[in-house]
Amino acid sequence: MIEPLRTIHMGLSQTAILYFAALGLWALFYRVRSRPLDGSWYGAGVIAWLLMVLQLVSGFALYSQGLGVALPRPAVHILYGVVSVVTPPSAYAYLVKVEDENAKSMVFALVSFFLMGVVIRARMVA
Repeated sequence: MIEPLRTIHMGLSQTAILYFAALGLWALFYRVRSRPLDGSWYGAGVIAWLLMVLQLVSGFALYSQGLGVALPRPAVHILYGVVSVVTPPSAYAYLVKVEDENAKSMVFALVSFFLMGVVIRARMVA
């Protein structure tokens, strides 16, 4: 049971890297065109967040089955997972109060690229 779940966990991380890169480029595109982020972008952001929640759940299942001992630094890997799940709702909660739409799109692009880096780093630690 561990090997298929491990494959899913690794596949989700690769998907998250590509998805966050696309999300960041999409937000930059809105910024360059001086357009506010629309419902399509926010919907894609929710999908990215749900992807990270699935990643965290599958990682927790692997860790609870004893695979965490194989990680050189499991606490750091878990920390990256928690950061990747907490950051999107936190950024949204903060930026919903900002009225400058150009600033919102730029910060959401930076958050997307940051999360892409977090997932890449989590893969390097594993």
